Amino acid sequence: MKSKLFSSKKSSNRASRISDDFVELHKQKIKNKMKSSSYIIIPLVVLLLILIYLVSPMSRISSISINGNGYISQSDIKRELQLDEGDSIFKVIGHKNKINQRVINDDHRVKSLDFKFTGFNHLSVAVSPYKEIGYETRGNKQYLILENGKVTNIAVKNPNDSKMPYIVKFNNQSLLKSMIEKYVKLPKDIRDNIRVISYSPTKVYPDELHVYMRDGNRVIILMHDFNDKMSFYRSIATQLKTKSVINLEVGAYSFPINDEKKSSNTTTKASTKTKLKETLNKDAKKTTTTTKKRN
Repeated sequence: MKSKLFSSKKSSNRASRISDDFVELHKQKIKNKMKSSSYIIIPLVVLLLILIYLVSPMSRISSISINGNGYISQSDIKRELQLDEGDSIFKVIGHKNKINQRVINDDHRVKSLDFKFTGFNHLSVAVSPYKEIGYETRGNKQYLILENGKVTNIAVKNPNDSKMPYIVKFNNQSLLKSMIEKYVKLPKDIRDNIRVISYSPTKVYPDELHVYMRDGNRVIILMHDFNDKMSFYRSIATQLKTKSVINLEVGAYSFPINDEKKSSNTTTKASTKTKLKETLNKDAKKTTTTTKKRN
C-alpha cells in the first residue's frame, strides 16, 4: 500500500515538472516570437512616424526671418535664398553650404550666411555682409566697393554719397584693394571729408592720385605716400584762405583752384610752398615726439 502511494506521488511530481517545463517552454516561445516580431514592428512604426511627420505641417518651413543684413535689403536676401514658407525643411537641412555658396556667388555683398531652425520649423537666417567702402561709377550707375576690394554686381539705387566717397579709375583689382586698405586707415574725420579718390597716373608719377575733398579743396598725392601725407591734411587746410589745390607729390605747396589754369602763379605757389613745408615738418616732429613718449 505504501509503495503504491509513493509511486502515485512520484508520478504526480513528474507530471507537475513536465507541466511546468511545458509552460516555461511555451513562455519562451512567445518571448522569442515577440522578439523576432519586434525587429519588424519597430522599424515599421518608426517608418510610419517619419511618413506622418513628412506629410505634416511640422516638416514645412512655417516662417523665415532675416537679421544682420545691414545695408542689404531683406527682399534681396529672400529672393537669393530661393526659399519660401511651406517648403520642406529638408530643402535647407543638408544643403546649407550649397545655399551659402549660391547666394555669395549671386551677391558679392554677402560674406556668409548662418541658418538655424527654432521651434521645429521656423527658419532664422543671419547675414554677414562685407563692409561698404565707397562707390564706383559705370555709365550712369553706381556700384558698391567692398572692404575685400571687390565691386558688387548689383547697382545701388540711392547711393549715400554724402558719407562714402567715389573711388574711380582703378581698373586693377589689386590696386583698388591696396587703395581701400590705405583709405580705411585714415582718421575718420579725414575719411568723411573725402568725396572722390581718382587714380590719375602720369609718366612721371605712375601712382598719382587726385583726391577731391568735401570742403572744396583738391589734393594731388602719390599713392605710396597716401597715409603719411593725408594725415597732415587738417593742419594744411586750416592755413588756406580759399579753396585750393594742395600738391603733396614732392614737398608741399598749394594754390587757389580758381588760379589753376593760369600760368602766373609762381609767387603764390612759392610762398605757400614754404608754409606747407613748415607745417609738414612741425607735424612730423610732433608725431615723432609722441611716438617716443609712448615707447
